[in-house]
Amino acid sequence: MLGDSATILKQLPDEIFNVAVTSPPYYWVRDYGYEGQIGHEKSVEMYIDALMAVFDEVKRTLHPEGVFFLNIGDTYYSGNGQPHGSDPRSASRNFARHKVRPVDQSGWDIPKKSMIGVPWKVAFAMQQRGWTLRSDIIWNRVNAFIEPTARDRPYRQYEHVFMFSKQRFYSFDRSKLVEEDVWNIPIERSLRTRETGHNAAFPTELARRCIEVGSPVGGHVLDPFVGSGTTIFTALAHDRNAVGVEMGEDYVDYIATTLQADGHKPTTWDAVQKKLKTPSAAWKSWVGNKENYRKPGRAKTTGG
Repeated sequence: MLGDSATILKQLPDEIFNVAVTSPPYYWVRDYGYEGQIGHEKSVEMYIDALMAVFDEVKRTLHPEGVFFLNIGDTYYSGNGQPHGSDPRSASRNFARHKVRPVDQSGWDIPKKSMIGVPWKVAFAMQQRGWTLRSDIIWNRVNAFIEPTARDRPYRQYEHVFMFSKQRFYSFDRSKLVEEDVWNIPIERSLRTRETGHNAAFPTELARRCIEVGSPVGGHVLDPFVGSGTTIFTALAHDRNAVGVEMGEDYVDYIATTLQADGHKPTTWDAVQKKLKTPSAAWKSWVGNKENYRKPGRAKTTGG
């Protein structure tokens, strides 16, 4: 679906998705080349407000027992008044060579060269809006790029994948967990990322883990910032239904072309909504259904 997520998602019914998986544009890290892109706000607070407008709709459309996996990275405050940093491997980063970003300007209330702490600011904002933060999964990007400007600190090798639920008890399939809260997954450097120029695409394996612990076969998956389509392709490959929203027309065209080449027939919006309103046939018997793993007589977890 092409358009602004906060607007597009309003067209969807309540409580239809089993799991949401996304990685929104990070704050002033890349330029995707279109007006109104999230990540180019004048302040972190405005960035968080823009994300919350989308995530409020994610919450509304997520099943009461659903879970939401949010991958998000941090940004440094340079404050030196000059364009900062570049990455010759990523055209979307090269805007920093000539554009002074808000994080390059002085006047912030933190020391220069500080990490801003964006992921946790977002997580705390989510809690204030009623989300339960159940886990901070560390994605260890085992083949992370060298950072050309990081001469006096370690390179960034990990990112956060926050796991949220709408309520205390929810559906979750522990049998599908490959690792606990440190996931060692390489960055994908595939033909698909080269074709789309989307170097920020998260890997298929990360999407797969989130989808399989959070939904049954035939379940419904949402990605409000679908980018080059990792969540869509992964969900379909594992027999789920998926909806993705993206503001970049080139990405949407790429996803549609790829799906058609893979044998997926175009469908109508009415057909999509009808399918989403119908729960998975495997829902009641799914091992991750809270009614199954919390049946009377079963040992219940204590603590967190």
